[in-house]
Amino acid sequence: MARPIRVNTRRRAKLAALATGIYLSLNPFAHAGIVIIGDDLPPEPMVLDQSAKQELAYGEILFSFYGEHKFDAMTRLLAGQKTELFNTDSTQPELLLGNLYVELGVPDKAETIFDRLLQRDILSQLRAETWFQKASLDYRRGNYESAARILNSDRVKGLSPELDAHRHLMLANVRIGQEEFGEALASLYAIPTGTREGSYATYNMGVAMIRSKHTDEGVKLLNSVINLPEGEDEINALKDRAALAVGLTELGRKNLDASRNALVRIRVDGPFSNEALLALGLTNFERGEFKKALPLWLELVRRNPGHPSVQEALMLAPRAYEELRAMPQALAGYQFAAQTYRSELKRVELAIRDIDRKGWLDKLTGQKQSDHISVDPMAPVKDYTASEGPEMTYLYKLFASHDFAENFRQYNELQRLRAMLVNWLDEIPALQQAYANQQAHLQSVLPTVRNRLITLRRDQKTLMESSAVLASSIPNQLDMRQPQDLASFDQLQLWEVIEALQSGKNKSNAQYRERLRRVRGLLLYDIARDAPQNRAVQQQDASKVLEQAEVGAVRTDAVEQLVREATLHIRGNIGERIGGKRTQIEKMISNTDQLLDQLGQILKNDALRVLAQSRLQLGNQLGEAHLSMARLQDASVVQKIEQGAAQ
Repeated sequence: MARPIRVNTRRRAKLAALATGIYLSLNPFAHAGIVIIGDDLPPEPMVLDQSAKQELAYGEILFSFYGEHKFDAMTRLLAGQKTELFNTDSTQPELLLGNLYVELGVPDKAETIFDRLLQRDILSQLRAETWFQKASLDYRRGNYESAARILNSDRVKGLSPELDAHRHLMLANVRIGQEEFGEALASLYAIPTGTREGSYATYNMGVAMIRSKHTDEGVKLLNSVINLPEGEDEINALKDRAALAVGLTELGRKNLDASRNALVRIRVDGPFSNEALLALGLTNFERGEFKKALPLWLELVRRNPGHPSVQEALMLAPRAYEELRAMPQALAGYQFAAQTYRSELKRVELAIRDIDRKGWLDKLTGQKQSDHISVDPMAPVKDYTASEGPEMTYLYKLFASHDFAENFRQYNELQRLRAMLVNWLDEIPALQQAYANQQAHLQSVLPTVRNRLITLRRDQKTLMESSAVLASSIPNQLDMRQPQDLASFDQLQLWEVIEALQSGKNKSNAQYRERLRRVRGLLLYDIARDAPQNRAVQQQDASKVLEQAEVGAVRTDAVEQLVREATLHIRGNIGERIGGKRTQIEKMISNTDQLLDQLGQILKNDALRVLAQSRLQLGNQLGEAHLSMARLQDASVVQKIEQGAAQ
């Protein structure tokens, strides 16, 4: 039987040091007592299946979506489809992508997704949400009959309470437009009270019933909106709007007390305060209380003269002076009105000329594009505070038009997309330079890294072989012919000292030899006593050395993989692909400019039409002011003639 190879404790210490050196060479952060977070994790990477990868990626997409980073969410979804992480069978990502297409103004692609989803066997709630989104798309496009058929069917059964409220609101609006007030009321009553959707539906229903001559029922509905508790700015503005509608309706019916009670509930600093002051003055004027009407109109004429209510008050204030027989003040009022109308006509003419200049629409955006791109290039614009210009006071009427508002939203999105594309185009030279620097750096360091890897692989092989020898050389029991094999490190040092002394110069001295023999006997006793414990420690140390050798092998393989990837990176065509993106982006910018020009011309025509109407109205009001001035002057002359004749 062959005798097992003996490896003493000193050699085992050297092997441990070698393993530690290889470990440190592959882990530079393990020096100086730095704690590596996660260093106790398994050395092998955790393999995620396709389902886990999809859930992780979809969670990040939802985080972007609910964080109002819609463009980022859509980009991640499209990238997931490109890498085959998501496909057309991924129901939730597909539905979310369809919703994003609707919000970002790409209805054709959204409809394609919804139709594809509805052809599958999906969960009932998802199917209902898909039908709801399809109906919303039809509603937004103006296909109200198609939207109503879906919204009023069992296809949308099972929606969440929030979406169901939106469904009833859209359905009520469609029925109001078709003057089917019974069905509209049924949808209205299905919306939970106290909600935003319910408030808007009630207001729309009230106005529609007033217009269809069901005045009492409409006023009753609007009063329910007025009596809503104070809320956020949007609800408070809706309350003011309802109060104004009731006030004007009652004023038309000569119910002056009811009109005044509604109008006084409108906030002074609200968006409808000008209309409220004008209508409240008319209520007092109809009562014959001219002194009460006059202060309201005088307050109104001090406000922005571009507002229609202010322009109307310019003629009503001197009319009240006439009723009070204050003819000089009335004449001065008409003269002031004529002067104001002339100034506003000049502003309208300047606005018409200004619209002919390029870039006038940029004044309406209200937000810096660079500020928006840093967060999300397609995030909704929430602040339309525009730069001051002669046309701004008149163009607000445009936003009441659904077509203009939709075109203007698309114009804003195109502008921000163009700015984002220009930003990408500016980054291409930096990307090309960064890639060139990276290539140069990798080409300079890879030869050294490859040589070091060869050395590490050789040392790794030696370490693995020596570790195996070390593990197999530990004896099962103490052999008195080789007691040092199961000695501790301190005991091994003493043993070697004794062995050296026995072969030294004083070996002929009997007394000296006797002392060494006794010391040697005591040491043998200690070794024999500690042998089981020392053997367990040696086995543990051997296992650690073998484990470190295996970890070092895994990390060496990882470094070799990085070297291979770096080599492929150098030989790849990324530089050419980056250069090719320049041409693509330039083409996209050119197409965006063409769309902006077309859409800008449409918006320009709408603006010129509104300004032309304002110019015509101001011209008529200016003519009325001059006629009133002439009338008062003629009356004054006649009065003086009559007074002279009487004398």
